Amino acid sequence: MKTTIESLEFPIDVKKKLKMKVSTTNLKFEFLSGHIIKFNKTNLSIREPHKIIVENNNKNILVALLYDDSEKVYLPRENAIISLTKYIAILNTLNKC
Repeated sequence: MKTTIESLEFPIDVKKKLKMKVSTTNLKFEFLSGHIIKFNKTNLSIREPHKIIVENNNKNILVALLYDDSEKVYLPRENAIISLTKYIAILNTLNKC
């Protein structure tokens, strides 16, 4: 079965909010764009979410997934969906560690 992969553009407004509201002195951000994987000759597709990977100086890594709604973030390690403002608060506490 053949597939087609389309890259999605990472939401610029989320990047701006994170860079403006999070102190980045001890944090390293990596923004990975999501994809849409379409199965040719079918009506099926899979949507891979955008990923935000944050690492601090102590090598603590926090991975977050961002789907269509840019105001909600999914934290797979905690199995929780949180608001973007709460995620920013978590990052600011991670920055102090």
